[in-house]
Amino acid sequence: MSGENDPTSDDIPPQPPVTDPQRELAAQAMSEFEKGQFTNCTKTMGQLADARPTDVKVVHNRSVALFYQSQCRAVDEFRHNIQTVFNMAVVLYHEKQYRAALSVLEKLFRYIEPIDETLAQKMMLLLTELYLTVHQPYDAMRMIVNIEKFLSGKSQSSQDKDKDRNDSIYAAAQEALKAKLTLYKVRCNLMAKVMKNKKECKALQGNSQPVNYVKAYYEYLKGNLKKAAKMLGNPPAFHISPTSGECLAVMYANNQALINMCLNKPNLAVCQLRDALRFNEKAVREAVPNDKARPPLQVSFISQHYVLFYNLGVLQLHCKRPSAAFDCLVECVQVFHRNPRLWLRLAECCIMHYREVRLFNNDVDREHKLKLDVIQASVGSGFHHKLILGQGVQRNKKVASSGGVFPTLSLGFASFCLKNALALLPVDPLDVRPPPQDEQAESGPPPTDPLLISTEPGNPLRETEVANLRCSILAASAYVALCENEYYKALAHAANLLRQPNLSPAQRYLGYMYKGEALIALDRIADAVDTLNPDNVTDVSTTLPESVTDQEKDQEKLAENRESLVKWQPSNVTVARAFMQYNLAVMTSSEKVGTPIPVHMFYLKLYLDLKQGNKQGAISIINEHFGYISRN
Repeated sequence: MSGENDPTSDDIPPQPPVTDPQRELAAQAMSEFEKGQFTNCTKTMGQLADARPTDVKVVHNRSVALFYQSQCRAVDEFRHNIQTVFNMAVVLYHEKQYRAALSVLEKLFRYIEPIDETLAQKMMLLLTELYLTVHQPYDAMRMIVNIEKFLSGKSQSSQDKDKDRNDSIYAAAQEALKAKLTLYKVRCNLMAKVMKNKKECKALQGNSQPVNYVKAYYEYLKGNLKKAAKMLGNPPAFHISPTSGECLAVMYANNQALINMCLNKPNLAVCQLRDALRFNEKAVREAVPNDKARPPLQVSFISQHYVLFYNLGVLQLHCKRPSAAFDCLVECVQVFHRNPRLWLRLAECCIMHYREVRLFNNDVDREHKLKLDVIQASVGSGFHHKLILGQGVQRNKKVASSGGVFPTLSLGFASFCLKNALALLPVDPLDVRPPPQDEQAESGPPPTDPLLISTEPGNPLRETEVANLRCSILAASAYVALCENEYYKALAHAANLLRQPNLSPAQRYLGYMYKGEALIALDRIADAVDTLNPDNVTDVSTTLPESVTDQEKDQEKLAENRESLVKWQPSNVTVARAFMQYNLAVMTSSEKVGTPIPVHMFYLKLYLDLKQGNKQGAISIINEHFGYISRN
């Protein structure tokens, strides 16, 4: 009997509110069951079942109590009751209440021994599908092992009897089941990114759509993008499967869009994803033709709207359309609010929009129109000749009042999103103190399964991927804090970023730059000089550090097969050091940043020359780069 008699559990679909008398009955039934008073427990559970007839957990617990009341002899009645609960789990699965269905089936799995073989097999297969749907590949793999053991050791005599009845049908059923289990194994390996196990993938036989799509996904993860696109085949005709409710046209357009995004064709990918959205809307209209007629259960909840919108938002971000991307991703928050990547993408939309509006990027700083603002006018002549300098590149840097938690394209909302993203990640291992050895011995060996963090609708993140995501969030947090003039917060984020072990050279460079700028703003010049030492910059590539475990090394190779989707600037160490020297106000930096020279450099050089009384040096800069100004 389940110890969770409270019908208000989050895993249960919406039910009527639980009253205090019902809660007391549940506690009383649990107490009676633990004491072995099964007759009284059955009566109590009967009263609770009359009050809550549609509560799956109540039905399940009452069935267990009745089974134990019969001294585990009423097997037929128990099977009937369990069949009822199993059917409820199937309904929950088709209604896309996957975790609720999983909660029900996991409880049923404890009493699988007296259950009919056919029902037990269906239950374990559905459990495997549910584990994959909620992105728990290691639990799914264990369930596959249980199925194989169950098939090899369960009622061999009955299998022989079925085999005698119809040898060909039995053999075909066994082959189909083995092929299905092989497909499940490959899906588990791909979801867990355990790519070294290639035997199962090669063992996939047939030319069915599931097999072809799994093989294409395998090539996609390996970086063979054109081969993956070829394996998807030709665009399928629009058709809704009457058994699963799946529409291949939607899946095909979505998969091709993701492949083209990785091929640096984001605009084509957006067009294909919009096709997927149109197919999805058409499928929903045909499955539910009007409000009066109820469609079959299998096609009642077939919409993939939010998954497609999430992908469209990411694609729009790659197309440098932050406003369109923001609208898509904000709509997905109501479904995927526990995905830290989604919150980071929303923050990136806000940052990109801010940079576009404020014109704060290195390319714009080199434009000629900003150079014209360095010296705005010339007045007087002869001894009284004066030059009027511009206000500097920070003239428009006024942080507007932001809505904070309100979804707007502002730095305030970006800061809110980044806080959420950090909160959804597990505790930083650097902040966890290892327990004493005696406590480690008492707690037993550590879990064998690698840590996986759910990022629905995508596959879960492994430990190294979580560390990489943490670095990206910290870098964005430091930048947003600097733009909002919150220098202490920026300093904390930059310092936290620099201590991360899984830091790419480019992120380390950003960490030094952000930390140095925060220290300068806080008037800690000596610390800033140490931080902005150009010798700290030895590499600015986006390559991640080498992984440790064999599986992580294999995963690293997969990442290296793909080119970076975004070009990183500065692209070489010389330019990166020059920008760092600029922050240190080193006068020779203007010789190394390339041409055209950023406007910052002119302001810096003129300021330093005038501050040091080097009038001739300032005049030389003006004559060389601003010859259109009168020399009188």
